[in-house]
Amino acid sequence: MAKMIFVVQRRPDVTREQCLRAWAGEPHVSIVGKLPGLRKWTQNHVTSAPGEPVCDGIGELWFDTDAEMETALNSPEMAAAVEDAQRFLDMEKTGLILVEELSILG
Repeated sequence: MAKMIFVVQRRPDVTREQCLRAWAGEPHVSIVGKLPGLRKWTQNHVTSAPGEPVCDGIGELWFDTDAEMETALNSPEMAAAVEDAQRFLDMEKTGLILVEELSILG
């Protein structure tokens, strides 16, 4: 499987609770859910960390193949998801990385 990870950082005028509620709520969930080839979506919400957390959450999107992931990245649905995310995320501090997952245990 191919996977992309988003390291999300909220806008300065949005609280962590507001950000996470918007990220896991409508309309964002419906928009992201329409990404072509999306197999699985996981959100990891930061609840605590030593010191100030480096981010507010980690999002993971899975696709069957790299080609499907590339199609999703370049799709109008992804553009719509990014546009919606601007309501609650600081897009300059939010990062996207493409990863190869290695299962070590479990």
